[in-house]
Amino acid sequence: MISLIRNEMMKIFSRASSWIYMLIIVAVVFLFGLVFRGDPILGKGTETTWDFMHISIMIGMLVTLFSVIVSSGNVAAEFSRGTIKQLLIRPHARWKILLSKYIAVTIYSFLLLLVLYLSSYLIGSILFEKAAFAASESFFQKAALYVPSLIISTAIAFMLSTLFRNQALAVGVGIFVLWISSTLNSLLILLMHKFAWVKLLIFSHMNLTVYATQPELISGVNLTFSIIVLSCYYFIFMLLTFFFFQKRDVSF
Repeated sequence: MISLIRNEMMKIFSRASSWIYMLIIVAVVFLFGLVFRGDPILGKGTETTWDFMHISIMIGMLVTLFSVIVSSGNVAAEFSRGTIKQLLIRPHARWKILLSKYIAVTIYSFLLLLVLYLSSYLIGSILFEKAAFAASESFFQKAALYVPSLIISTAIAFMLSTLFRNQALAVGVGIFVLWISSTLNSLLILLMHKFAWVKLLIFSHMNLTVYATQPELISGVNLTFSIIVLSCYYFIFMLLTFFFFQKRDVSF
């Protein structure tokens, strides 16, 4: 399994786009830092490194976007290029091959997130005043709450990659789902007050960072409830992903 994962990581990093995504994140963090430092609205005049990192979590949308692009095209690209045939003739079970691909794209997603946080800290240390580590509590809380939505977004994109043979179509649908998720989130939270069933929809729980500032979305809908809902959807997505890949006919 380790060799399969290593091989999939090599495939990801053999593409120039995988490195370009990381460079884009660093560049955006730097530009965002310059704006945050000089903008009288965003800035307060006494900004610290942790203030900047707290705000830079908004750039996490880029991490999610790039993760979705890579995950959406991961399996679909093998079908588009015809390399899926060579992949499946190896002496490994299909589920192991698919699992190695999923683990690889998940690792890459977390590497993108690490690039975001490290570049935010380093650039923030250069542009702003340093602050005591105790001031970092709110940042780490939001950073931790961001992780579940990244995992779910990656899982959805990876599932789409196994369902579509066309890479462009898989990536396009993946990006569309991400856009729908970010667009509908606030609206669905409002609808929860009128319709109880809305709280069971996945898009109602894709932004867990709100729990850093409030204990509940509405009465009875707290962080634990959201995690349970997301976990159920995650299980369904993974079940569908592996089921369809196992059953998919590949003509040799």
